[in-house]
Amino acid sequence: MADTERLPPAAVLTPLQREALFADLVVPALPELRAYARRLTGDPHTADDCVQDACIRALAAFAHFDTSRPFRPWIFRILRNEWLQRLRRERRMTSVPSEIINDMLVDHRLPETAVDGATLLTLIADLPADMSDAVTLVLGLGHSYEEAAALCDCAPGTMKSRVSRARAVLVEQLEARDPTPGRRAA
Repeated sequence: MADTERLPPAAVLTPLQREALFADLVVPALPELRAYARRLTGDPHTADDCVQDACIRALAAFAHFDTSRPFRPWIFRILRNEWLQRLRRERRMTSVPSEIINDMLVDHRLPETAVDGATLLTLIADLPADMSDAVTLVLGLGHSYEEAAALCDCAPGTMKSRVSRARAVLVEQLEARDPTPGRRAA
């Protein structure tokens, strides 16, 4: 069916008639759509994807298509807009080398490390409250001695002393659990 023939308004057609009319109009335009998309994208695979997405969008909007106007400019405009939309999406995406992604997704820690961490957390929880708070604030949360002292309402020197005593107790308890020579605890 030629693009210039007088067509019934798409809105008055049944969905099946609308799909048949769309197919009659789009099939002859596909080679030109593909050629235009390849010129836009420079890649045949991306071009085919753009043509397919443009046809899907055009079919979805075909009920609102004014059949008194030419079909080809309408679908070509949809294809161009689809390509521009892809460019906008790609601009927002960042390229990350696969090695970095693998390092982010694969957990290289050993199961023993998790057990050691759980053991350390248990030992910290078993410390007296003032030493447990000191270790948690300074070593766990990264507060300075002054900030931790302000939070615990004590002098910075007292906070340093609590952290030092807590470290000594933790090292002693960890060495008592696993007396492996050369092993370094918290």
